[in-house]
Parts: sequence; C-alpha cells; structure tokens
Amino acid sequence: MATIKLKFRNKESVFSFFRQNITMLNEAGRHSTADRYHQTLNSFMSFREGCDLHFDNVTPQLTLAYETWLRNNHLCRNTTSFYMRIMRTLYNRAVKASLTIDRHPFSHVYTGIDKTAKRAITLHDIKRIKEADLSHDTTLDFARDMFLLSFS
Repeated sequence: MATIKLKFRNKESVFSFFRQNITMLNEAGRHSTADRYHQTLNSFMSFREGCDLHFDNVTPQLTLAYETWLRNNHLCRNTTSFYMRIMRTLYNRAVKASLTIDRHPFSHVYTGIDKTAKRAITLHDIKRIKEADLSHDTTLDFARDMFLLSFS
C-alpha cells in the first residue's frame, strides 16, 4: 500500500487532522475506512459539542470521559471500542507526524472485541412460524412464505 505524506502544521487540531486523513483515505479509494473515520469524527465532535482541540489535550481523562459518554448514549462495549481504536490510530499517526508526544491516552479505555451472543433464530422457532395459521391475513401469510423461502 502506498503511503501518502501529509503536511501538518505544528499545532494541528484533532478535527482537522481527522478530516485530512478522511480525505487521504477517500483519495486512496479506501471509502469504507474513510466512512468509519467520518463516523468516529462525528461522534467525537458531538462529545466535544463541536469544540476542537489540539493533540496535546488528548489525555487519559479525556478518552475515559469520551468512553463514558459513549456508554451513557447506550452504545455497547464493542461499539465504544470501535470508536476508541480509530481514535487511537489517529492519535498514533499524530505522534508519528510529531504533532504531539505520546501520552498513552488510551491505556485506560477498552479497545478489545467482546464475543457477542448469538442471535440466530432457533429451528424450533422456525417450525412454529411455518406451522402458524395465518390464513386470516394474506399479507402475513405471504411474508411468512417469503421468510421461509430464504431458508431453502
């Protein structure tokens, strides 16, 4: 993968750095990754209420507060971890670009991936749906038939 060098000012803001990386990813044809970065930027901007900051202000307290804010907005651990991993990646790029020194602000937030509970429908439930009398409602009867066709 070709590396694209970006020119940064000494006190580049976090939001601006995010936007530059999103542009770079789009230009490299990595649209899905760019979309994930954009989603993370929007979330972080909401947390910050639109108030930008410099990388020197990204501290363990800030990342912990952001994680708490995400959890208070009813996001699961895997989703909060998704945002934290992207934030950490951008922070590490900023360190590499000499925009800040590494203060290890992500050391106290969760960045792993939890195993999720299986949510697949059981064979017993499929049999109950198949045997349900829906003759009173042709729309439901049709929807059930379409659902069952997806298993054939």
